[in-house]
Amino acid sequence: MPDDDAEEFPLEQATGRLQDPHPERYRYLADLLHRFITNKVSLVDLAKLPRKQLQTLVEIGYVKFKHGRFDEAIEIFGALARIDHKNYYHRSVLGGIYQKQKKWVDAVANYSMALILNSKDVACYINRGEVFLRHEKYKKAAEDFRNAITLDPDGKNLWANRARSLVIALKRNLLAKKSEEKKAAPVTSPKRKRVAGKTAPRASGRTTRKR
Repeated sequence: MPDDDAEEFPLEQATGRLQDPHPERYRYLADLLHRFITNKVSLVDLAKLPRKQLQTLVEIGYVKFKHGRFDEAIEIFGALARIDHKNYYHRSVLGGIYQKQKKWVDAVANYSMALILNSKDVACYINRGEVFLRHEKYKKAAEDFRNAITLDPDGKNLWANRARSLVIALKRNLLAKKSEEKKAAPVTSPKRKRVAGKTAPRASGRTTRKR
């Protein structure tokens, strides 16, 4: 007995619908996929995930971070960083968590990724600069602190003011390091004078008699 649905929707009609059901929707999906491939939208935008649920996850992850439950916070913000990779905040928090755990390489890597997404985040410059300062990477630390201060010319940002204090501490560290290097440097004896390419003779304790 023939299927009623098959008679109502012939094979040719069904095939046509699959190939091009809605041209406008096809163009929209193609454009959305292109923007995702070219890193212009995230998986959140692609899947149209509700932002309120993401914000709830952010708040939960942040509470876990503040209460020292670092592994759970890393799982949450790591997932958020993957599905919402255009949002710099997730990377900045991950950097803070790794910094608390003294995982310096991971901290710097996440701060750097956050700054790629948002080059005006003062807190990331300060935190990354502190890691550099801790490991005596003075040039890199000074560069981060300078960037943070430049972003706050009026001196109203607390993070930027912290950078100003750290710059003073950095200068003190550099002066102390130079002082230690001078003390540790070996003392060299003065060189003897050379006359016409020859070494001047040493003065002896003997005196020559005149004949």
